[in-house]
Amino acid sequence: MEKTSKIFGQNLHWLIAVSGKGMREFSREHNINYSLLKKYTAGAVMPRHNRVLYLSKVLGVSPGSLLFDDLVPDVEEM
Repeated sequence: MEKTSKIFGQNLHWLIAVSGKGMREFSREHNINYSLLKKYTAGAVMPRHNRVLYLSKVLGVSPGSLLFDDLVPDVEEM
């Protein structure tokens, strides 16, 4: 479960960033407590199933991808 929460957190953080919104703006817009959202993105806690479904819908990815796929692109160092 720990690996899943880390992957989820990284994916969530990256998807929020590429949406063009800050964490506070995203939390207000989607009625998610900011400190809880920070815990999600840090991989410290996992949301309930219905929250995963909601987040995947608003971010435009499948729930499985949000939870298990490495969606963050690799950054090539120069």
